[in-house]
Amino acid sequence: MLKHSYENLINWQYESFSNIPSIKHLVTTKNAQIQTGRIQGLNFSYNVQDDEKAVDQNRKQIAGIFDNPNGRVIIPLQTHSDRIGIVTKETIDTIWEDTDALLTNLPEVIIGVLSADCVPILLTDSVKGVVGVVHAGWKGTTQNIASKTVERMQSLFGSDPKDILAGIGPSISVINYEVGDEVAIQFKSESRFTKDNGKSCVDLWIENEAQLIESGLKKENISIAGMCTYENIDMFYSARREGFLTGRMASFIMLNK
Repeated sequence: MLKHSYENLINWQYESFSNIPSIKHLVTTKNAQIQTGRIQGLNFSYNVQDDEKAVDQNRKQIAGIFDNPNGRVIIPLQTHSDRIGIVTKETIDTIWEDTDALLTNLPEVIIGVLSADCVPILLTDSVKGVVGVVHAGWKGTTQNIASKTVERMQSLFGSDPKDILAGIGPSISVINYEVGDEVAIQFKSESRFTKDNGKSCVDLWIENEAQLIESGLKKENISIAGMCTYENIDMFYSARREGFLTGRMASFIMLNK
């Protein structure tokens, strides 16, 4: 991934996405080195111990980074579901409840998902002019939310999966993601293993990559950040490390006008 700085805020971008002039995108960090007097730096969630006005400001700041200061920033109310919201002119004011993925072909509309260990996925089809965001924790992953989102890109926008680029963002790595056996059994054998302590672990990166490939994406069009949120304490929030009420990073994407 490529490091991206804006007014002393550190974010990340996928190199493959950065070569597409029709989109803007970024993956935020918690920027904990910037002391704002809030919980732990730059947070995008209203559901943690943070001031709503501060979160509003953080979201507005993203619009500025995208050179779209009056642009709409849309983030769904995630619940580890497999529901996919379609942002159109008619639905742009929708509050996307119980939704963990968004798609749009509207220019200058910023869509994003929140994460703090779960997998954020960005999707773009520059041929049809469509972008998407996906939040895939273990529940969303076992419900195939990534592949279902690709299917909606095909059915609603006519996307050819071979034209779609995907970015699998910073999230918890397999070695740090211990789960119960009842969870591990729901993953493919190549995506799980047992540690020396007898604990089962699952690989959300490999599982989601496999889903995207099975949906028709080319392996070379899938970027995996390979950055563990649990291990990189100075850079990322981690719900497993810090508790559910920690802050949330965000992954954003927008079509240019």
